[in-house]
Amino acid sequence: MEYFMIGLFFAGVFGVLAFNSKKSKEEYDERQLAVRGRGYTYAYFTVMILSPLHVFTKDIVSLPISNDLISVIILFISGIVLNTYIIFNDACGSYKKNNYIKQFITYIIIFLLNAYYLIRSVSDHTLFKDGVLQFREGINLIAAVAIIILALNLVIKLIIDRYKKDEE
Repeated sequence: MEYFMIGLFFAGVFGVLAFNSKKSKEEYDERQLAVRGRGYTYAYFTVMILSPLHVFTKDIVSLPISNDLISVIILFISGIVLNTYIIFNDACGSYKKNNYIKQFITYIIIFLLNAYYLIRSVSDHTLFKDGVLQFREGINLIAAVAIIILALNLVIKLIIDRYKKDEE
């Protein structure tokens, strides 16, 4: 099964490289670039606030999560902040095309791949070791939760846009 997943990974990389042409490069207008820059700033400050907070409180507060996994969770939270800000300020796609459906399908595929490994680690009883969520198995859980949050952001944005269109 591992060879199948490795083959699937290389097929995905090949597909991205084969179908990604220079003509399809996204172009952003000035407003979208400014929003994306502000989103990067918010994501950066999220990491800069949460990382020292974790370092100073890891000896005081005992969490059932490995310290390495907490560092990755901080990075995922930063990515969620960036993506949420970009989606809700309409800077997600280029001004020529705004294809949320393709992005939603990609999120669902990534979620299913992470869910497969998560289910496998739960069935093998390797998710927790000595009451602590392990890094290798926990990363799939964290990635699956982050992808679900991003997919929900897209759905909420589509609903908001639909109601705005109905009001006009």
